Amino acid sequence: MIKTTSPRSPEGPSHVVLTPSHGGFEDASRATHSIVELQVRRLRYFIGLLETGYRQAQRPDPLPRSLRAERIALGIDVPELDAVPLWSTTRADGAVAIPFVEFIIVQICRTLERIADDAGSAGSLAVEDLILARGTLRRVLEIASPGLATRAPDLPRLGDIFLPRELIEEVCGPMGLLSVIARESETLLAIESVRPGH
Repeated sequence: MIKTTSPRSPEGPSHVVLTPSHGGFEDASRATHSIVELQVRRLRYFIGLLETGYRQAQRPDPLPRSLRAERIALGIDVPELDAVPLWSTTRADGAVAIPFVEFIIVQICRTLERIADDAGSAGSLAVEDLILARGTLRRVLEIASPGLATRAPDLPRLGDIFLPRELIEEVCGPMGLLSVIARESETLLAIESVRPGH
């Protein structure tokens, strides 16, 4: 089960927290994170997971990079995800299998949707690009498992789903879609940080 600090839940973080300081209260928003920033951090984690799995499948490393610390910091209670780099593999024909690829892509799409909702009209061009990126990711899901884009998994499922090399390169490669998403989300975050009241 994923524990998330969704902005829609009453337990989610408030944007501005008043904390005691020298006998009074101060605006501690500098020490907390905006909702958009938290969603961008979540997005970075899932993008990093997919890219790490892809790199590991291309050039196996006995000690691949672990994203366990980031997962725990974000409150994502799915320890199976820590094995993604270790279990990623490439077939003789170049097709790539990244464990839990469906689940990871669904999480990226949902996070993109939350970022677009929370950002509102701020950075509208960046938001539009992120919305368009979801369409391409849904196409990957459809290839991975026909019909999956409409019935997305809420938990990771085991099973090797080999994606064509060209498709996975288009998404995870150095100039791929994930790089574009990461860049646009950083742009949006920069815009968000200079908005009044942020």
